[in-house]
Amino acid sequence: MANPLLDKNGEKPGKVSLFGKVSWKSLLILAGIVIVMILFDSLTNGVFLSQRNITLLLKQSAILGVVSAGMVLLIVARQIDLSAGSAVYLVSAVMAQVSVTYQWGLVPSLICAMLVGLLMGAWQGLLVAKFNIPAFIVTLAGMLIFKGIGYVWTNAATLGPVSSDLVFLSEGYVPIVLSAVIIIAGAALAIALVLRDASRLKKWVKSGSKKWVKIALIAIVTVVIGWIFLGYRGIPMAVLFMAISVSLLYFVMSRTKFGRNLYVIGGNPDAARLAGIKTTKHLFQSFLLMGAVYGVAGILITARLGSSAPTAGNLLELDAIAAAVIGGTSLSGGVGIIPGALIGALLLSAIDNCMSLMNVSSFLQMVVKGLILLAAVWFDVYVRKRK
Repeated sequence: MANPLLDKNGEKPGKVSLFGKVSWKSLLILAGIVIVMILFDSLTNGVFLSQRNITLLLKQSAILGVVSAGMVLLIVARQIDLSAGSAVYLVSAVMAQVSVTYQWGLVPSLICAMLVGLLMGAWQGLLVAKFNIPAFIVTLAGMLIFKGIGYVWTNAATLGPVSSDLVFLSEGYVPIVLSAVIIIAGAALAIALVLRDASRLKKWVKSGSKKWVKIALIAIVTVVIGWIFLGYRGIPMAVLFMAISVSLLYFVMSRTKFGRNLYVIGGNPDAARLAGIKTTKHLFQSFLLMGAVYGVAGILITARLGSSAPTAGNLLELDAIAAAVIGGTSLSGGVGIIPGALIGALLLSAIDNCMSLMNVSSFLQMVVKGLILLAAVWFDVYVRKRK
């Protein structure tokens, strides 16, 4: 009898290498992004792909990138989160309140923001995992509850301005020299992981060229990143926080037993239970991690705005779901990678950025993003039917 936890190649679902399971679908999405970027650059007479604009684009997409990466964890496990925008707003409201009204320092304010986010994640995880209430209902209720609490807390008013130290966490830049060190260190770490994986897997003996392809890709990406950030003002702090947060989530999903089990749960929940996987525990932990995402995103959005506004986080959960789906995450569960969600977030942010440069109506931007989401879902359904 075949092992239900192994795929057709005899490998564990979710057991991914440094760049995840590279497929023609992922490559097609990436190729589409490149084509769109070139098109946008031509439409804006070369402004779109300038170092300054790309840097600002990446800084603007940091919040969406963090939330969409967290959304992948839940969707892979056949869950959903409709409360992310409201939760991020509530974190922002509490953080601005303790920072402005109560004059808390930067570190206590950051700790408070993370604790509030974790508390909301734990609450929703408990209802979903322990009481078996569908995540759609729990998070839909959370969307209303968290937003309502925030409005009551602040009387639906803007709280600010926050301290310059907090604003720096989003709007500041890492000095050029230190940015260069960080970029080189990141590339060296990625190459070291590729070489370690190559030495551990016997199949590299037969196809050793794969590791050199990955190393070449790392080198190309490093040069591009260096050209972008070192040619302007350095790495934006928001991008640095996004990179750290997303890297940690990627590590959890690709290199831990917990992450691999989430893929199994999403791909075949019954088989996961029969295999002894504690689905209740894993689902609770996935929502707890999403709570940490609320905290990080709430900090970044407060720092970016310099205050807490009632409109903060509006429709963020829908953009995050769209980014995850565009990046290849299947709404049926069991399929999805963190880098794909980042690509989706970058595409959505690029659309906003390009159309703003072209003075296109924000209402039309919504139409375009909706059509792209429909196309991504149709593509996912088409691929599944072909299998």
